[in-house]
Amino acid sequence: MNSEPESHELKTDARKPTGAEQHRHRAYLLRLWCSSAGGVWQASLQSVQSGERHAFADLDSLLAFLVEVVQTAEVDP
Repeated sequence: MNSEPESHELKTDARKPTGAEQHRHRAYLLRLWCSSAGGVWQASLQSVQSGERHAFADLDSLLAFLVEVVQTAEVDP
């Protein structure tokens, strides 16, 4: 029996999206931290494409933002 922890490697797609794919592709750097007061998780997202940052006071706000991004994204038929 192997006592080493199981490795979970992420497979990455090294190619960059082009043309219509860019309208369906969003990439963010997600940062999460727990505030000491009340144990509320806070978050920030930074767009990989534009560098724009968004701050969220709680996880509900983060999820609402992501739902809006997905629902309003331009999608080519």
